[in-house]
Amino acid sequence: MFLVPLFRRSRDKEYDLAARKLSEGQVREAIDLLRNILSKRPDNKNAKITLAVALMQAQDKPDKDDPLTIEALQQLDSAATMNPDDPIPYFNKGVLLRNVGLLEDALRSFEIALDIEGRMALAIAHMAEINYELERWEKAIELARLALVRDPGLEESMGWVRIAMRKAGKLDDEGNPIVKPSE
Repeated sequence: MFLVPLFRRSRDKEYDLAARKLSEGQVREAIDLLRNILSKRPDNKNAKITLAVALMQAQDKPDKDDPLTIEALQQLDSAATMNPDDPIPYFNKGVLLRNVGLLEDALRSFEIALDIEGRMALAIAHMAEINYELERWEKAIELARLALVRDPGLEESMGWVRIAMRKAGKLDDEGNPIVKPSE
């Protein structure tokens, strides 16, 4: 799940068309339009971020060595450099890195996004899931709770939390809380 910087219609009809093509699944057309925009206006941060998203969507199975992935990372790094106070390039870089299996690097990107905008529930949820994948049960549970506080609507996507709680010794096999005797 990437975040595209298009939150509302912009005054840039060319960008709006590219973003619409991408949202309609016309990925190659969107890539061509976005590259055209950037050839004329290389400082268009939104076009850079959206191009990165499109480049990743153009791949059946994202690969860290694929030229499209490399270009997507370059676009996100460039967008982040242009506006270091914008969490969106860092968030999308985290998603991209997670998709290609670079989990520790993804965590760092999500942390940067959260340093900029601490209420990004999706970034926290991604970090929770990555920690689950890395079998860091306690950290995964802690982050899942924080993500749910920020956005209770994420609960449906967190079926893995009960498994993490069992693995962390917080639930028994029937899903009941394990109460440790006081010492």
